[in-house]
Amino acid sequence: MTFATLFLYFFFYSVIGWIYESILCSVEEHKPVNRGFLTGPYCPVYGFGGLFSALIFYGRTDNVVVLFFAGALLTGAVEYLTAVVLEKLFSAKWWDYSNYRFNIQGRVCLLGVTVFALLIILQIYVLHPTLLRVLSHFSNIAIEITAGILFFIMFTDTAYTVIHLLRLNNRLAEIQKNIDAFREKYTERKDALLNTLTAKFEETEFFNDHVKRLIAVHRFQNHRLARAFPKLTHTKHNDAWQKLRSFALPNKRER
Repeated sequence: MTFATLFLYFFFYSVIGWIYESILCSVEEHKPVNRGFLTGPYCPVYGFGGLFSALIFYGRTDNVVVLFFAGALLTGAVEYLTAVVLEKLFSAKWWDYSNYRFNIQGRVCLLGVTVFALLIILQIYVLHPTLLRVLSHFSNIAIEITAGILFFIMFTDTAYTVIHLLRLNNRLAEIQKNIDAFREKYTERKDALLNTLTAKFEETEFFNDHVKRLIAVHRFQNHRLARAFPKLTHTKHNDAWQKLRSFALPNKRER
């Protein structure tokens, strides 16, 4: 089994995961949603989960019960570790299951791992055999070229997104600094006006040209992230993120 083949497995399940997430979120939001950490139509967390489950489970068990519980454990672990890594790297919670029963720190929940376990069964018995049959019709060189092109696209997308998020954190830190300075100036009325102060931030000298430029940088990516993750909160600079989000989604601006 070559790296190119493994990457095609990963890419295929990343796309399947993106389709699943986007349909689910679009139904919930009543509008089209590109539910992806990256710009392209793929969710790497599903790619890793699908790849690992194919390597671990395919052809190794015919017991559906064992597959269900093992799949729930695997996908739960992948989702939990992915959440931890993303939070540590980018200081943001990308999803939160705190409102669901039987959740672990809001990162995974019983309903989610149950659905994923059912998807693992569908994968092992339907999707993966189909994928293998399709790939068997292509030569090794065709597989390698296709994998190389897709790897380049995803790698470029990942690099662009990661760089954007790291720079975004720096911009949020500067925006947050100005918001904090603004709040400190009005500490005597903080208890009564804390919630309204941030809304009035644009009307003060702290909302200067520098802050405006920080908010305007990469408006498309900000808009995409805000739409894709409407419940996203920033663990370090949440006030700044909410302010930037209000500009990225002008129809959501507080009045």
